[in-house]
Amino acid sequence: MWAYFKWEFKQFFMNKKNIAVYVILLFLGLYFVLKVAPSYEPIEKVDVAEMEARFTTRDDFIKSVEGKDNIHPSVAFALAVFPQWNEYDRARIDAINEKDYLKYAEATAGWYLYSDQLTVNGDSFFYNPLYYTYGNNYAHADGHYGYGYTASRFTGYVEGSSELSMELFEERTALQTLQRMLNDYLPIVLFISCIFLSVDIVLKDRRNPSLLKGFPISDWKKLLMKGLVAFIGSILSFVPLYVVLIAIGLQNGFGDFSLPVPIYSYIEETFTNTAMSTFLLKNVLFIGVWFLFLIAIILFLSIIVKAEFANLFVSFIIIAAEWFYFERVMGAYSDIERYPTSYVQVGQVISGYRNFVYQSPDLTYQHGLTIIGCCTLFLVILTLIVSKFKRFKLIA
Repeated sequence: MWAYFKWEFKQFFMNKKNIAVYVILLFLGLYFVLKVAPSYEPIEKVDVAEMEARFTTRDDFIKSVEGKDNIHPSVAFALAVFPQWNEYDRARIDAINEKDYLKYAEATAGWYLYSDQLTVNGDSFFYNPLYYTYGNNYAHADGHYGYGYTASRFTGYVEGSSELSMELFEERTALQTLQRMLNDYLPIVLFISCIFLSVDIVLKDRRNPSLLKGFPISDWKKLLMKGLVAFIGSILSFVPLYVVLIAIGLQNGFGDFSLPVPIYSYIEETFTNTAMSTFLLKNVLFIGVWFLFLIAIILFLSIIVKAEFANLFVSFIIIAAEWFYFERVMGAYSDIERYPTSYVQVGQVISGYRNFVYQSPDLTYQHGLTIIGCCTLFLVILTLIVSKFKRFKLIA
């Protein structure tokens, strides 16, 4: 069996199609470093000019109405809340000018908490205008999430021991960039790579039937070795990420594994911080289980249908299915957490953002691992049973 594994391993990495997949991933990484990462503009960024303009506007208002009698209730409300708001902004401005980043983090955490408290349940104030672009019907909810996320993140900086910097505040360091990528489309890119790397892992044997008959092992063991090789090959699709992380780290710093990553809890409706190392490990584990699930689908289809198109079609349907039924808040009236396709956005599931947009208390990392793991186990057992029938032999 070891000889067969080595033969499959060699065939996998000499496959021109697989080499092309790795090269494309490398070019995508370089494109991200040269074009995408430099153009990143966070909604919640460090903008001293904006802080000063906001502070001056409120300060002028306070001076113009302070001490007057018979003022409108809305003016009285503004007069009551503006001084505390300005105190936070003044502290933030002074901290930036003094380059006291710990003081800035502390004042910023307070500013976002205070701003969210004033905005979330009222219509007197609004969140950052960038949340309201492109006709976003859920801008207020997104602003509430964004402010809570930012407040939790800066609270983590105050309580942690990480070396603070402007790049860290705007999430531009290498590890924070990786975190953002995992919360975006990186998992989908990796899943598509896994599909292309594995799609012909069984069907290519039709090109060397006589040679393969020389390995005296059962079809089930051959399928097991093929799955193992495909899994190793899929894991290696992470390698181009190292190029991205090194390049961004040299420009903006690498960050460290103790950085706080806010995790949203739908049940408690609040954020708690976890370490960057924990967040990344959970993503690697979840993506690994997804790799096994996709490979199990391909192995099963390869011995049943025996057509690469079927492998591609079904696998891509699994990846894309959520786009057809996705609707915000639908978790409140449907069992969306039971569908394995609801867990494709791995980073968003772990961070709790998917839990937030679906408003489903059960759309969690633990539930997702259970669902995907059980589906994988079911397919593996089914493939084992089917491979025992002569009709579905790998080589006739």
